[in-house]
Amino acid sequence: MKSKTGSMKVLMKENSSFLIPWILILSAAIVLLIIFPKAQLHIFSNQMHTPLLDTFFKYTTYLGDGVLIAVLFVGLLFVKYRYALAFLSGALGASLLINLIKKVLLHDVYRPSKYFELYETYQLHFVEGVKLHSFQSFPSGHTTTAFNLFFMLALLVENRWLKITFLAIAIVVAYSRVYLSQHFLIDIVAGSAFGVASVFIAFYFFSKPEKSWLDKSVLKK
Repeated sequence: MKSKTGSMKVLMKENSSFLIPWILILSAAIVLLIIFPKAQLHIFSNQMHTPLLDTFFKYTTYLGDGVLIAVLFVGLLFVKYRYALAFLSGALGASLLINLIKKVLLHDVYRPSKYFELYETYQLHFVEGVKLHSFQSFPSGHTTTAFNLFFMLALLVENRWLKITFLAIAIVVAYSRVYLSQHFLIDIVAGSAFGVASVFIAFYFFSKPEKSWLDKSVLKK
């Protein structure tokens, strides 16, 4: 791994393999949200289900669980304290903001299962064994966590195909929340933006201090 320092512009250029496709996909999703109602978009997605996809998304959604924040943080302690602290700061900052929005400002926003129960006649397809939630839909916490995790990993590798692979995994996890009817498209769009922005800002901030201890690790005293 090379030293991850430099200006914000350099950092963006080095990670363009992740950022550019993500921005394009995000932009396309925003256009869809402008043109179509969120319920209509959800119905379109919900109609494309198979038993194989049910199983696949039922388990891939766990890649957005908050416990993985702790796992990656501990792993990064063996690489560099700088990376570990940058990741933890970004993830915790995002978590605080997400919880403020979900649980205080917009706590009564319906999730798809409740929304369709109240306002739509369309019968959603649900995946067996998935516990559905009714409120605190916006934004998607799992999506934020997934983009925290996989964007951080993308920042640490040089191979452009690995960066693209990490983006693809994050997108799959985000889409799993829509597939499972835990969130609408707008929820995962916002979640991905929070996830990328929080880690990017924290990573840039921690790349600046010229403190020797930050470049040490559990294995390198």
